[in-house]
Amino acid sequence: MNLPAQLFTSDWLWLADFIFAFILYRAARQAPWRVLLDNAIMVNALVALLIGTFFFWQLNAGIRPGFNYHILGSTLFMLMFGKHIATVAITLVMLATWIRADTAFVTLGLNGLLMIFIPVLFSDWLLRFSKRNLPKNLFLFVLLNGFVCGALSILLNVLTTTLLLLLLSHYTWGEIKHYYLIAAPIIMLTEAFATGMMITAFTVFQPQAVMNFSDEEYINGK
Repeated sequence: MNLPAQLFTSDWLWLADFIFAFILYRAARQAPWRVLLDNAIMVNALVALLIGTFFFWQLNAGIRPGFNYHILGSTLFMLMFGKHIATVAITLVMLATWIRADTAFVTLGLNGLLMIFIPVLFSDWLLRFSKRNLPKNLFLFVLLNGFVCGALSILLNVLTTTLLLLLLSHYTWGEIKHYYLIAAPIIMLTEAFATGMMITAFTVFQPQAVMNFSDEEYINGK
């Protein structure tokens, strides 16, 4: 996570920037902004989560450049606001983090693909899969799409990051395993707990703030 520019050549970084810029453009165009803006509770939830997520992005731990962890929030934002708004919102968090840390902006694309696009896309796929193939009830929604998906999104992020580091950086498998992968289970559990806890609280106390949840589908008549 938070991969620095010195690990990769400029060609790969600019290619990632172009791809992520295209994804971000499409997300901004296709996002249901009117649905969001017409719901004051959802707007308040978005602002609060943006502030909270920015704070948690500052609490990262690491030993060497590129070998650090922090809560992503990608699954939670996708469940709350859909994949398009989630992509734009977490990009704002990442941009603010880069400005605060004086990080090279050329790394936005690569890190955006790893920490935003891939986890959000996976979370959206798992949500659609569960809606098509599993019973619709609150317990499954929270357990699978919250806790489990939060952990799996981190796992997918870690695996993709590991592959990139092996193929494109100077780090060896031994260094990656010792300094990076050893802490993966901890951050997976942390992300799972944070995502599951927050989505549970919102679906129980403020279901109007969750774009991908409705009382009629998951609670009424169950």
